[in-house]
Amino acid sequence: MTRVIMVALDGLRPDMVDATLTPHLAALAAVGTRFANARSVFPSETRVATPSLITGCRPGGHGMVANTLFDAAVAPDRLLRTKLVEDVLAMAAGAESPLQRPSLAERMAPHGMRFALVSAGTAGAARLLHPAAERLGAFRWNVEDTQGATAEEVRAALGATPEAAVPNIPRVDFAGRVLVDHVLPRHRPDVALLWLSEPDVSFHWGGLRAEHTLRALRAADAVLGRIVAWRDAQPDAAEIAIVVLSDHGHVTGRGKRSLRTELQQAGFRAGTGMAADVDVVVAPAAAPGIWLRDPSLAPQVADFLATQPWAGPLLARDPAILPPGRAVPLALLGSAHARSADLVATFAGDEGPDAWGRPGTAPFDAPDVPEGGGMHGGLHRAELATVLVMQGGPFRSGAVARQAADLTDIVPTVLHVLGLAVEGMEGRPLRGAIDAAADILPAEELHALPGGFVLEAMRSEAGRLYPTALRRA
Repeated sequence: MTRVIMVALDGLRPDMVDATLTPHLAALAAVGTRFANARSVFPSETRVATPSLITGCRPGGHGMVANTLFDAAVAPDRLLRTKLVEDVLAMAAGAESPLQRPSLAERMAPHGMRFALVSAGTAGAARLLHPAAERLGAFRWNVEDTQGATAEEVRAALGATPEAAVPNIPRVDFAGRVLVDHVLPRHRPDVALLWLSEPDVSFHWGGLRAEHTLRALRAADAVLGRIVAWRDAQPDAAEIAIVVLSDHGHVTGRGKRSLRTELQQAGFRAGTGMAADVDVVVAPAAAPGIWLRDPSLAPQVADFLATQPWAGPLLARDPAILPPGRAVPLALLGSAHARSADLVATFAGDEGPDAWGRPGTAPFDAPDVPEGGGMHGGLHRAELATVLVMQGGPFRSGAVARQAADLTDIVPTVLHVLGLAVEGMEGRPLRGAIDAAADILPAEELHALPGGFVLEAMRSEAGRLYPTALRRA
């Protein structure tokens, strides 16, 4: 029976996979199936991507719409930061999870199958990846865990978790040990997911090709190498499939600014919570969310943004708050939900080279990311392109799949190879990884957007839209 090991390298751009920098991943891709048209979701942020992966649904379905967001019913005076477990649980409002679709573990459990998570990312992301771990008696461990039976189990087996660092190599290496030396041999899950925080951490704080970024990427690749070696040494190695993915790419940030400050300088009463003297709440991001006290303010905000050279097209949860043609419906991207911002701003990036010669730069709004650091969350081509490789088990050898794919298609594919149903998921099994005849090239589309922009997209054989890039017309 097939088992699956999933490995996520947070933020890895597919154009940074090569035999020198990532030899283990490059070798795995050469003997497995590599997806040439793999994409993230929008917004291309980690705590939007993680529930999209684990539920097989886009943000409009599962309800986690941004890394940082505003919800007046939960915290009227501040922004919610989903990297924090306490804020994730506050959004759940007493329920087990704020997610509105079941997770992979919940789909597996009725069939007697076990899911295990090992995470070097944030505690909030780990909770979103495996929200039902306690109820199911399943394994969920995160590098930030210090209390509880699982944290004690890992300490007893492997010692204390290293402190966070930039690059985050000690924690990435330790998380790899937790999976290979403890979880796989002791718990023998049917599906395991290892979430590595690199190269995302180093991309943000050092840039795409900084020396310490390259060391971090090699360290993450070395963890993958240990997983492959463990798999190949097992008596049932032929039945253990490995899926390697990234949740989003990165664009180099050029032109750092604060949208909240820009709006304040333009005369708007903007803030980070709906205080008495605030009419517009702004959540900083590569695609900042804007919540309005009164929807009648929307045309004024749109008029201001339309005059800014750094601004891209405006997106709206309900485009009816603006005159026709002024905003793109979030529903077009699968991202419209009751928690979504009234308006979502985008930044006008370009395809030109950064300081390292890598294509793609864009303005951004992130207080803790330096100018020239990596950024993600928007619709730039470099943010949406992701790594996706499937190798071993039933997957084709030495193949490049051309069918459209995004994060929501990965877990349906895992369930399919396990023989389980995928009803209720928006994604579908990527049969092109198993059968060459099912690898159907997507149709390419262009969508005209406000302000002289174009959205490049793919249309799958099932009729689903996959955004590829936002660019100037």
